[in-house]
Amino acid sequence: MATMVVNMIPNSLSGETNQDSEPSIAVNPTDPRKIVATSFTPDPLGGANAPIFVSTDGGQTWTLNSIVPSVAGSAGGTLDISPRFSGASNRLYAAIIRAGDVLLNTLRTDDFTSNTVMTVLSDRDQVDQPWAEATTVRSGADAGQETVYVGNNDFNAPSDRTATIDQSLNAAIANPTFNSIRIERRSTGTAGQNGPQIRNAIHPDGIVYAAFYGWRAFDSTNRVTADVVVVRDDNWGSGANPFAALVDGGDNTAGMRVVQGITFTWNALLGQQRLGGDLSIAVDPNNSSTVYLAWADQQTAGYTLHVRRSTDRGATWSPDLLTITNAKNPALAINSASEVGFLYQQVTGTGTTQRWETRLRRMNYGQHWDDLLLANTPATTPAPQFQPYLGDYVNLMAVDRTFYGIFSANNTPDLANFPQGVVYQRNANFTNHTLLAGNLVTPVTVSIDPFFFKVSRQLPIGALSLLLG
Repeated sequence: MATMVVNMIPNSLSGETNQDSEPSIAVNPTDPRKIVATSFTPDPLGGANAPIFVSTDGGQTWTLNSIVPSVAGSAGGTLDISPRFSGASNRLYAAIIRAGDVLLNTLRTDDFTSNTVMTVLSDRDQVDQPWAEATTVRSGADAGQETVYVGNNDFNAPSDRTATIDQSLNAAIANPTFNSIRIERRSTGTAGQNGPQIRNAIHPDGIVYAAFYGWRAFDSTNRVTADVVVVRDDNWGSGANPFAALVDGGDNTAGMRVVQGITFTWNALLGQQRLGGDLSIAVDPNNSSTVYLAWADQQTAGYTLHVRRSTDRGATWSPDLLTITNAKNPALAINSASEVGFLYQQVTGTGTTQRWETRLRRMNYGQHWDDLLLANTPATTPAPQFQPYLGDYVNLMAVDRTFYGIFSANNTPDLANFPQGVVYQRNANFTNHTLLAGNLVTPVTVSIDPFFFKVSRQLPIGALSLLLG
């Protein structure tokens, strides 16, 4: 097994102390040397556009490219952002909440290394936490069309049913159409909205899943009561009644309630990071009937992540396969060998000794979960500059047999904090555990940085001998 962990802040920005939190990543499946990543990182020159992190060597080195349209005077920042490659070309899509005017923009570029600002494909307001997924249709009458799905919490939705997917079934054309599909079919009660997390998973055969928190109540103590709901569409979301293929037998309503009546406290803190629901969904690329779901709720032992599996397209679900206490930021992905990857961040210890542990767990063929500790960093320093502290999410992807991921963490240069090893682009003294400015002398205050990782499963010797004949 080969593991790479890289602090992504370029050497030219060695003196920066930003809170580079809430990271996301996109790997080009046709050429995994090409990777784009994002976080709450301002333009280093103070311009009007926000930067993306760019790698063309498989994540070994990173530069910034400020091509995300923002607003003059915002110091080149953006709020929530998630990028995705089209699946069959170098074309990159992104969904953002634009800083300054807080608009949802869906963006596109044919060349993410160019300095040309990304094209705005759709533009509307009153939306939270957009989450983009994209792919290219491989066969049939629509072969070659690029489909884009943006899960979002849309406060323009009628009847307070805010869980929404904005989708385009032909996003590569000059002026694509995006339709807003309301995937909540039940009442949100006193909550008046759904949770901000709406996550999608696309299979090459046209099956598209989405998961969301169906909020049902919100009381004066910020206690949320919710259902965790999964919806499905069997033809790319193209029918007259999209995302209605999965019906809950309990109330004969579209949307399977995987669990009902869970609770958690909105904006409670864990390791200086706010809480408010965590969600991820992934479908097996070899079998669209197999789908994994992760979510969080409040248990007696603490805020807890759960992982479950369905093998019948979401109709029934297993008991918990994993439960992780005092953890958040779940991210699921499934590779070409049907191996499941589960990334999360967990607080351990107490008081001033609390640590954020970032772990990747993997399970093949429904067997034992292994456990890879990527980072073990202080949870009490630095002090938050804003919320989210580390981020309301991390991100994990799979291309072929390799998992690619990103997380944010305390950037103290200490090899003991990174058990699999780490490479820093920014100047750092690992002997004295000190960050250094560009002059290699001036100490730099510890902050939150994004970290890229790549984990490749090496074939057993026997399997390799069979391949070699």
